[in-house]
Amino acid sequence: MANSSDQCPLCEARRGKRFCPAKLSQICPVCCGTKREVEIDCPSDCVYLQSGRQYESAKKAKNKPNESFTERLWSQSFQSRNFETLVGLWSLIIDARAQVPELVDIDVREVLNRLIQTYQTQEGGIYYDHLPESLTQKTLYNSLKSFLDGKQNQGDLTASSLKTENLLDCLQLTLEMAVLKLQSRPKSRAFLDQLSEIVAKATPITSGENKQSGIILP
Repeated sequence: MANSSDQCPLCEARRGKRFCPAKLSQICPVCCGTKREVEIDCPSDCVYLQSGRQYESAKKAKNKPNESFTERLWSQSFQSRNFETLVGLWSLIIDARAQVPELVDIDVREVLNRLIQTYQTQEGGIYYDHLPESLTQKTLYNSLKSFLDGKQNQGDLTASSLKTENLLDCLQLTLEMAVLKLQSRPKSRAFLDQLSEIVAKATPITSGENKQSGIILP
């Protein structure tokens, strides 16, 4: 048994060998591996978190068949045409994370699913809000819906059904991006971290009359 001065404060049995920035103490590799993003709210810059995500992503890709994605949504032409909507959507998700620190990837995926249901229902001629249940998810849902409704109501109102279809495409792409980062850990923020990196690098590039987005997707 480890001495009390250097034992892991989580299991109180093994020697603490890794500095945990969330716990501000040395914890053992076993607790780091099993409690990471499960019981521990790991900061994004933790080196053990980053290496663990890389390992789990590689394991997932090896052990599971490729997910079925909507190919046209991943094209550069779609991203360029919808640059403002996509980056606006993702920026609001990042802002929500700053305002609600407990927000995790599971919440984002649930909100995206609920929004897709809402706009699909609306496209069928029925207005019904598929609100999520938790307060954290409701806060994000209302923020994103307000933004998307504003986009939908711009310009020619007679084109609303087309605009609804377009907004659904943007939501679907974002959901598929989240699925790619899907991890079993309940406090995982791998997708949120990825969105932050993408938005930081997303810059509209103008060349003459042609505009291209600088979105770089995984």
